[in-house]
Amino acid sequence: MFTVTTERPEDAAPIETLLDACFGPNRFEKSSYRFRIDTAPDQRLCLVARSADGAVVGTIRYWPLAVGMTAAPGLLLGPLAVAEAYRKAGVGGALMWASLDMAAWSGDRLVILVGDIAYYRRFGFRHADEWAMIMPHEAPHRVLARPLQTGLPAAYRGFIHPRRSVRSGIPDTLFAPAA
Repeated sequence: MFTVTTERPEDAAPIETLLDACFGPNRFEKSSYRFRIDTAPDQRLCLVARSADGAVVGTIRYWPLAVGMTAAPGLLLGPLAVAEAYRKAGVGGALMWASLDMAAWSGDRLVILVGDIAYYRRFGFRHADEWAMIMPHEAPHRVLARPLQTGLPAAYRGFIHPRRSVRSGIPDTLFAPAA
């Protein structure tokens, strides 16, 4: 038994412990973590799954990103993590569906993630390169996208960037493809 709720400030330490257990302490070396540097997660969409005793047994977060030369806004999903004892209980699916519905209801247009198509296909994700979207320093077959509204505009083509680079003036050369 579990419930899905919004993330609260006191969940920060249990979430970090869960992420370390699921992905290991070297998780910060993944290139998708570059999108999270100096950027706060989108609190509207940060959810946790709680066990009957209130312990955090799952988490999902979203981060702002931009696509293409026009910096079309989107969301980077991740990480999604579930405690080992709850992996066959539907926690991951509940977190995914609830957060995707919330993002769509909020008017967001696009979600990007780095993951395995075999798992995420059931949530409507496809390879991002089908829309000519490229995430530098990531294997193209692992970059997945899910439009949240029909008719994704042409602005959603090109390189995927952290949204902070558009707002803060941080050069995007850190995120350009390797020569």
